[in-house]
Amino acid sequence: GITERPYLRVANVQDGVLDLAEIKKVQVRAEDVSRYLLMPGDVLMNEGGDYDKLGRGAVWHGEIADCLHQNHVFAVRPNQSMLRSEYLAALGRSPHGKRYFRSCAKRTSNLASINKKQLSAFPVVLVPTNIQAQIVELVSAYDEAEANIRVRLTSTRQLRSQLLQKAFGASA
Repeated sequence: GITERPYLRVANVQDGVLDLAEIKKVQVRAEDVSRYLLMPGDVLMNEGGDYDKLGRGAVWHGEIADCLHQNHVFAVRPNQSMLRSEYLAALGRSPHGKRYFRSCAKRTSNLASINKKQLSAFPVVLVPTNIQAQIVELVSAYDEAEANIRVRLTSTRQLRSQLLQKAFGASA
């Protein structure tokens, strides 16, 4: 039979985060559900898109029940006793990851793509899981600091715009 399920598209997988503001639904054959069903800890990586976005990935934490992924979104399910999901996602976004994915990507004009074989061959820098956890903590602290700076920058720009508006009136 056919069933309807929520699913993640390429647009939902951002660099280190998931944008879950708009979740679409798809009709899928019941026998195909297990092939695309997301599990907590899956590292989601896009097959392609803009050249500068290769290797970006985010970790699925089960935010939406019975959610599937589009076939253009890879779901990597690491063995957590050896490789933590957050570490793998951060490694994919690192200069090491970006270099690898750019080196093996198929390019067409401004778009690039990788396939499952290339993703499977990604050279993971494997360190003990306690070191992986420390690296993830550092990356998370940096990401949080960057997000705070972005919020402050937006506030500063809005304040500047308001000050200019008051000083000089309506803009052209």
